[in-house]
Amino acid sequence: MLRYVQIQTTSRCNADCVFCPYVESWHAQNAGVMSDALWDKVLNDLQPFAAGISKGMIAPYLMNEPLLDPKLGDRISSIYAAFPHTMVQIATNGAALTPKRVDDLLERLEGHKHQIWVSFHATEAEHLQQIMRLDYDRALRNVCYLLQQADGRFRILIRGSGAPKHGAKTWFSAQNYRAFWAKQFAKHRVNTRKVHVDAFAFHDRAGGLRRSDRGANLLNVGPVRRIDPEHPFDCPRLDQWLHVLWDGRIRLCCMDYHGEVALPSLSETTVSEYLRSTDYEQLCASVRGTSPSPDGFICTRCTSPGG
Repeated sequence: MLRYVQIQTTSRCNADCVFCPYVESWHAQNAGVMSDALWDKVLNDLQPFAAGISKGMIAPYLMNEPLLDPKLGDRISSIYAAFPHTMVQIATNGAALTPKRVDDLLERLEGHKHQIWVSFHATEAEHLQQIMRLDYDRALRNVCYLLQQADGRFRILIRGSGAPKHGAKTWFSAQNYRAFWAKQFAKHRVNTRKVHVDAFAFHDRAGGLRRSDRGANLLNVGPVRRIDPEHPFDCPRLDQWLHVLWDGRIRLCCMDYHGEVALPSLSETTVSEYLRSTDYEQLCASVRGTSPSPDGFICTRCTSPGG
């Protein structure tokens, strides 16, 4: 049952994270913003799945920075109008959390199911520059403004990673990260109700890191499994999730930055038609191993099934 939807309303991102293939991606090289007509069509296409989506979420972002969409606030309101019981999840970085955007975001989310994820991969200025290529002082100031304005009323997850799941490169430990934020909360007198800190290990986006700057390509792990009739596999991203780019093209999942799996566009079909299509049937067979997957298939390289 379809429960979770990610929609890329704009292709832009203002960060360049070492463990993210964004700067190499098709959508970074082909910038665009989802039209109002296509946005409305996608929400309409999702209506037959309202029962599942009401128990899940709609995230108006996918492999991008959502707060760079000037229409994000209106899009959030239109999600709640169409699916009043669903959760809206926003994942953003500190550089984009300007006071104006924070104020609008909190106004749109208040009184509704929501999550705000903030990516801040640092415990000192050098880390944020090396990992995310962002201005540390500005980003930290913006995140603290969000926390103060939220005042314990909004569900906020501060997420940071200073080491990979696989490999020796480490910028900071999970313990260091939690201690850093405990200090910031005390310094800025943050009401920590509904605020959580997630110190996690990053992964290689299914081997999608091709560039060599900052040793990004050295973070790739390579194949981690076989997928064929004798080695079945499954992932909730296949049938519980839907991922849509700004131009309507469907992506297999949030790992497929390079569009390795060619799928239809919702500008030319509907969600219901796609889920009944030969394209989807063949995709399920490849992912689950009921038929052999292609050589180098992305799911054979994924170290983080489910996201």
